[in-house]
Amino acid sequence: MNVTREIVKDLLPLYVAGEASAESRAAVEEWLRTDPELARLAEALREDGAPAVALPAGSGQAELATTKSLLRRRSWLLALALFSSALPLSFSFGEGGLRYFMLRDAPYPSAACLVVAAILWVLFAAVSRRLRVTRL
Repeated sequence: MNVTREIVKDLLPLYVAGEASAESRAAVEEWLRTDPELARLAEALREDGAPAVALPAGSGQAELATTKSLLRRRSWLLALALFSSALPLSFSFGEGGLRYFMLRDAPYPSAACLVVAAILWVLFAAVSRRLRVTRL
């Protein structure tokens, strides 16, 4: 493959950050020796770039797992809260068959559903508040 100047310009940020592969690094260094403008650009990137910080292995894995768990929990709580909120406004099955407007025909089960819905909405808000730290 013929490495062009544009490809080298695209590889410069990786090269400066030290994340380029050995082959890419060799190709960039060859171009930098022959092209003074690219060499100046690489030097400017080195001066402007933030210092590289070595992260310990496995860093962030526990936080990522916690965030995934909270997102799953929030999704389930939202689904159950919506279902529990809508159920009393729909219908119920009784001795006489299908009865519409569960809130009117079955007030006690409707009240129980609304209490469960209120609890689920509070839990949903609590999980959402914990996720605000991650801005999700």
